[in-house]
Amino acid sequence: MKSLLHHLWSRLFASATPQARPSERPELRRAADSATTANPVAKAPARVALQSLGARRPLISSDGHIVGFEFHVAEHTSRRLAHREDHHAQAAHASAVLASARLIGQTGKIGFARVPATWLLLGADAQAGPGMMVGLEQDDEADQTPDVLHATEQTVRRLRDAGAKVGWAAPGQIDAVPDFLMLHQRSMPMAELLQSLQRLPKTWAAVPVLVTDIANLEDLELALQHGVRWGCGAPTSRSATQDSDKNLPVSPEVRRIGHLLHQLVTGAETTDIVAEVKGDVGLSYRLLRRINSASFAQLGPGTTIEQAAMILGRNELYRWFSMLLIQFAGQRKTSSALQEIALWRSRLMELLAQEHNDTAAGQMFTLGLASMLGLMLGTSAAEIISALNLPEPARQALLEQTGPWYGYLKTATELEHPSQIEPGPGLELPGGRARLLELSDQAWTWAADNSHRDA
Repeated sequence: MKSLLHHLWSRLFASATPQARPSERPELRRAADSATTANPVAKAPARVALQSLGARRPLISSDGHIVGFEFHVAEHTSRRLAHREDHHAQAAHASAVLASARLIGQTGKIGFARVPATWLLLGADAQAGPGMMVGLEQDDEADQTPDVLHATEQTVRRLRDAGAKVGWAAPGQIDAVPDFLMLHQRSMPMAELLQSLQRLPKTWAAVPVLVTDIANLEDLELALQHGVRWGCGAPTSRSATQDSDKNLPVSPEVRRIGHLLHQLVTGAETTDIVAEVKGDVGLSYRLLRRINSASFAQLGPGTTIEQAAMILGRNELYRWFSMLLIQFAGQRKTSSALQEIALWRSRLMELLAQEHNDTAAGQMFTLGLASMLGLMLGTSAAEIISALNLPEPARQALLEQTGPWYGYLKTATELEHPSQIEPGPGLELPGGRARLLELSDQAWTWAADNSHRDA
């Protein structure tokens, strides 16, 4: 029984960082011993290439909202650094992850940093601050020497003194109770992971649980419905169960908006589009509410549908119709988070198209939304394509993973869950991956500003 439980906890709490070579352990112990009196980060490289860090991932709370973002070292970089003896590089990467999380913490959202515990012994915790959650990833055996554990406990105290919340995995590794319990799902069935929580010591019963590396949306919602406080991973991935579900029909509202989008793309007269909007009381009300919002407060009362359409213009009208689509996808536990992710993906694809001077940049925004609507509405991509009257390049991208528009979609989805995307050439930007992550951050800011605004 003991060996079985040990195996289970090992699967749950194993670090994402590969075990270091035995020859490295003496140096790690010396680094841990000196961590209480020195700060090697000051001598570490001042900058870490952005491509070494994984893209931020949304942290979703039990109420279904995005409450923060997770930061970690990119998997390939983590593997490489775990087998090197350059502790300055490890400290610099840990410091970069913490700095990114700290910036998010200063905005009012949670900055969740996942870092190998031994990397923090090198002084990188100097970047901690309020609004941060720091998850310590520990090797199941190699990081359990008395010297390393003692230094880790001191690091936990310094992180807490700086205002950060600190979490880790299995009881007994550190002589303290964490501020949150950090679990990894990876390939473990979510039901098995949730069942394992029943084996926690009573002193840990009230500790909030954070599960990272969640495999798909179904598992995320299952976790949030059964006591997990926060989850992150691949919320836009469908499980095999979801893929086999019977597709639901697309609502008449979505079809009506799809028809209006098609009219705008194919050059229909604005007067004809206005006539269609006026024939739908719901759309008329939404458009007038939009034009009478704070953004257009200078117009005053009494604006007509015709005036609203002229003020917005065809391009903004196209975007407004596109954003209305996600208003009809609010039945899931995670609907709020999915809507924000959909806006991020759409805006990122639009920005990528603008970087490439693509004349179809506006349609990339709608393609991004369409790529999420199947998941949000519980229907197939083919049904979404039909309902929205999407053009052939969109059909190729969504159904065949080919065509001139697929590069934009692939680039966006690769940032969300790189391990699930087939390797191959993607979009090339003048600034490389650093520019891609910069555009991604811009898109997240835009999505947060627009996701809760009335369309």
